[in-house]
Amino acid sequence: MLEGLFRLDAENNVLPGLATDHEFSDDGLTLTVTIREGRTFSNGDPLDAAAVAASFTRMLDPEVGSIYRGLYSSIDEVVAIDDLTVEIRLNERNGHLLLLLAPTAASIINVKALEEMGAAYSRQPVGSGPYMVESFVGGERYRLVPNPDYEGDYPATLEAIEFLVVPEDGSRMALMETGDVHIVERVPPEAISTIDALESAAVITPASMFSINMEMVLRGPLEDIRVREALNLAIDREGMVQGILGGLGTPSVGMPGPGTQNDLRVTFDPIPFDPQRARELLAEAGYGNGELELTMTCPTGRYIKDVQVCQAIQGSLQAIGVNTQANIVDRGTWSQVAATPPGDRTDNMAMLGRATAGMDYTLYRLFRSGVSANTTGYNNPRVDELLVDGRATNDLDEQRAIYGEVQEIVWEEMPFIYLWYQTQALGVADTVSGFAVQPNETMVFDNVTLNN
Repeated sequence: MLEGLFRLDAENNVLPGLATDHEFSDDGLTLTVTIREGRTFSNGDPLDAAAVAASFTRMLDPEVGSIYRGLYSSIDEVVAIDDLTVEIRLNERNGHLLLLLAPTAASIINVKALEEMGAAYSRQPVGSGPYMVESFVGGERYRLVPNPDYEGDYPATLEAIEFLVVPEDGSRMALMETGDVHIVERVPPEAISTIDALESAAVITPASMFSINMEMVLRGPLEDIRVREALNLAIDREGMVQGILGGLGTPSVGMPGPGTQNDLRVTFDPIPFDPQRARELLAEAGYGNGELELTMTCPTGRYIKDVQVCQAIQGSLQAIGVNTQANIVDRGTWSQVAATPPGDRTDNMAMLGRATAGMDYTLYRLFRSGVSANTTGYNNPRVDELLVDGRATNDLDEQRAIYGEVQEIVWEEMPFIYLWYQTQALGVADTVSGFAVQPNETMVFDNVTLNN
């Protein structure tokens, strides 16, 4: 529905979107972008340089409160030079800027339409992409149809795309088995053989970079590294991956998942399963059996076997003497809780998966102090300094050293209970051709056709 200046392909390579050309200034502080001529939003409004500038200006406005504003803090302003040219002016060098401009967070919205529509815009956004919303029923379904005014490189290939919200695994798989849907997400391990046995469908397992963790709110008892280490030692990751996920995961050896930006990614020794040492660390921190109380928030139907995983983690923490309450809630409630600023949180941790292209995108938003997407309250001056340095250089060796140190610090300080990298499993009908999935689990419909 929406487009950006740039876009990512299925392997997270940066491709042109609305942009036809771009050039950095000699000092690296200005990116000049030329956009496509004659493009419009689906309501007929022009998608010109002024519209691009307005979209970024709105996102960067502190009063708007965008969760992405901190991620784009390198941008000082975006200015329309003429109808087809925008200047993105930076307040610091950022060697990752194109990768930051390619994800959906940097999509161009129609600010004029948003101001006219208010909250309704979120249910029926006015974009410039090949599809637009025909109907939306919150929490149940929405239907996309071709945008008749689209003039880009990826025209709609389908009469409609209808998304259904079906959290319960059995109900979702039944829709695949009866042929009522063409694609299902998150096929549970016990259903893979059933779907594969169908004459009309099969399970695909494309590469995934989703790093699944319990992200802690770093206040009170969780400010103590001994407590955080104890919680990490309490988890039998390999046992859960095999016993609950049916092998659809790999135990974590670093926070960023594989494919985040492999040139800059480093890995570490797996965290051992050592409940005895966990109990000792809790005692050293001053907590006897049952004296530490923690609450965690988990979604229903967001990640593979998320409810069962949450219950297993609850049992693992109780086994080392932590009085743990698991709040398993619907996805809407869970997303609201997880996005709440740490000072306003009433829980102690939440299950979250992270899959963002680029090491800067991933680490800056989660671990730079004061950034709105940093919902743990993590604050380390050395990490802050390194993240600024990482943006200031284009030298790959320097970036390896900088981001390697950041990853090592974050791994050792354990602001998360590190779990695993989720493996994608989707059921796809044999009639579907051209379907692709990015490592961040974004479905790509650019070339999808149905062969009846």
